Amino acid sequence: MHPLSTASATSFLFTLLLFFHLTASFPSNGASNLSNCNQNFSCGDLTNITYPFTGGLRPSHCGPPEFHLGCSDNLMTTTLTVNSRPYRVTQVNQTSQTLRLSLLGLYDDSPCIYPFNTTTFDNSSFSLVPDHSTLSLFYGCKNLDDADMANFKFSCPSPAYSEGFFMIGDPVPGPPSMEKCQTSFQVPFLRSGAQQLRDKGSSLLVEVLKEGFDVSYRNPYSADCQKCYKHSGGQCGFDGKPICICNDQLCHGK
Repeated sequence: MHPLSTASATSFLFTLLLFFHLTASFPSNGASNLSNCNQNFSCGDLTNITYPFTGGLRPSHCGPPEFHLGCSDNLMTTTLTVNSRPYRVTQVNQTSQTLRLSLLGLYDDSPCIYPFNTTTFDNSSFSLVPDHSTLSLFYGCKNLDDADMANFKFSCPSPAYSEGFFMIGDPVPGPPSMEKCQTSFQVPFLRSGAQQLRDKGSSLLVEVLKEGFDVSYRNPYSADCQKCYKHSGGQCGFDGKPICICNDQLCHGK
């Protein structure tokens, strides 16, 4: 076998380097899989939802993973997971970049939510809107005989947490009976329902919890997305980092 000439070796190395460059340029899911980012997400009453959200007909490469929406209950219920906790999504406003969320597990007309966790939004993508109030819910209470609490008591089907009560606002030192509760947590709700909840007490609690609360969202890659639109006319995508998609594959150029 004759050794490669200098010119042939140079040509071979150039071809090899070009191959590695092109291979590295494609996202991990392959160039042939960058389709359908022109599709919208729709589920139940929520329709025509676009970037940065993914889910349904919009594959995961069409947006950042924190904005993935699920569709369940016979394609009627939209869900979003924030800080490892799933929420029901009832409204999406992509103009104001806000969502209305509520706790899952409330749709059997019970204020008893398992497991018990305080609802927090402390990441860079989602934050509570300022116009909200806080509900403090107490479970597994005993001997709630304080007359002032009668309007705010409720019952749970679980024997371990059979009796509970709520108060509007963060927990503050209260009646001795509060110390007899096994656990408590806080959840935001729309401030517009606070007075009605004070007037009607626990009879309105499930309705207020179902109404949910509003959060704003921010896509941390929006600047990259605008560059994609402006310079390539492409669609924004994501593969561990922002990518720009043209005709179902990576756009040419930076």
